[in-house]
Amino acid sequence: MKTIQNIKNISLGFFILTGIIHISTSVLIANKLFLKNALIINKVFDIPFILTGIIYGFSSLRLNLTDPHKDNKILDISLLTITIVILAGLLTINLALPDLKK
Repeated sequence: MKTIQNIKNISLGFFILTGIIHISTSVLIANKLFLKNALIINKVFDIPFILTGIIYGFSSLRLNLTDPHKDNKILDISLLTITIVILAGLLTINLALPDLKK
């Protein structure tokens, strides 16, 4: 259970960091400051921002729903599967759909 608590703490740190960077670049884009660099950084940090939020949320859910002394392989596998499906969907959306701003 200590491992999941560590994953939760680390993912919270990364979620906050990527969130600050992603929101800051969005503000720069809205104000048309450093537009080229802000667009690149914003597009790079959208998937890590979402992924760290999902990992934090699922690790919190896992800690709150389960007993630390019991084995919960089915829940772990289902949460990992959901995370992988969401990541695959995000990658498909970012890579397969065309950019309409061109």
